[in-house]
Amino acid sequence: MKIKVNLLVPLAFFGVTLAFSAANSWSQTNFVVTLDRAIERALLDDDWLTANTEIERSLLEEAISAAQLPDPRVSVGLANIPLDTFEFAQEPMTQFRVGFNQTFPRGDTLKLSERQKIQQSEVNPYLRDDRKARVSLLVSQLWLESYMSEQSVALIEADRSLFEQLVEITSSRYTAGAGLARQQDLIRAELELVRLDDRLAMIRQQQDSNKQKLSQWLPDEFISAPLSAELPELSPPETQLSGLSEAADFFEQHPRILAHNKQIEVAQTKIELAQQSLKPSYSVGASYGYRDNAPMGVNRADFVSLELSFDLPLFPDKRQKPLIRASQYNASAKQIERTLIFKDLFSSYQQAMAELAILDERQSLYVDTLLSQINDLTEATLSAYTADEGDFEEVMRAYIAELNTKIELLQIDVARLRVISRLNYLLARSEPEKE
Repeated sequence: MKIKVNLLVPLAFFGVTLAFSAANSWSQTNFVVTLDRAIERALLDDDWLTANTEIERSLLEEAISAAQLPDPRVSVGLANIPLDTFEFAQEPMTQFRVGFNQTFPRGDTLKLSERQKIQQSEVNPYLRDDRKARVSLLVSQLWLESYMSEQSVALIEADRSLFEQLVEITSSRYTAGAGLARQQDLIRAELELVRLDDRLAMIRQQQDSNKQKLSQWLPDEFISAPLSAELPELSPPETQLSGLSEAADFFEQHPRILAHNKQIEVAQTKIELAQQSLKPSYSVGASYGYRDNAPMGVNRADFVSLELSFDLPLFPDKRQKPLIRASQYNASAKQIERTLIFKDLFSSYQQAMAELAILDERQSLYVDTLLSQINDLTEATLSAYTADEGDFEEVMRAYIAELNTKIELLQIDVARLRVISRLNYLLARSEPEKE
């Protein structure tokens, strides 16, 4: 009985290990990279987002430091030591002095410096939102390019068997003689098959290149895995922007605009900081002077000194005022840049919508009419040729046209999704900061 138990335990362990290995192998071999999965992983591995979060934390820490007064200065020394004897009690003015000095910056410099650092940190959440939207766009474009290459290869490989059948038909007709097929027909069929293989090799090279571009954003296990064979479902945007004023209202919540708004606030605070240079800075100090008793034992009083010092910007025309004007020009430039961002977003939106409308028309034309007509033409020309009523050139042109039409439809489908992904970026929105 014990022997049976001892044998069953390792057998059970081996069975569990084998099942786990098989399940793991099955999951790896059946792992496909969908568009959503690629975007999710790219955002998860994006070190820029982590670095930007650290920058935000750094600015918040700097804001705490910027609001504090400068460290006070303490001075310790001997004053009025006689050079003839170096006796501390010889002269009445000889003192041991301890002093304290505190500087106060100009006007509201501390408060404004703290505000500026906080405003700079508040730019970063919107920069991260924009980065996420941009990464989603870039990965979508690269994924779709790779998808188009993979599906083009699949289409050519699927139609290659048709070309092989055509070679066989031509070869059998030529072998049968009686003028059913000419030698040049057979050579032409074999030549087109070679051209098809060359075309397949070129697309595979492009496929490898597109995958390598994706390696910037995805790990090796994603690059080595096949892409999903299903075309992603990306719905066209429902938002319709007819004019610049309407677009300006909508784009107010785009992360690029919200980030730039914060940069404008930083520039305006910089103006206020520059204006503080017209105000004086203060320094308050106090010192205590200890004196020894006189040689005859007479008690000498100790000294206390108080001082207030400040600077006066009496000649601001070439020192302070140019700095103020420079910060004002910078803030004005930021406002103009904001308008340019609005125009760029709206122009890109109009261009993408125009492209999408044309691609929708072409897609409908191919799906509803052209593809079926090309297929009918191929079948008709092949039937006529096999019945010795048609020309081989017509058959070959029909076969090539049908393959090209399928690939062109694939290109239209992918181009349409690429345009939609661009629109998704342009119409991205961030929640503005709650005051």
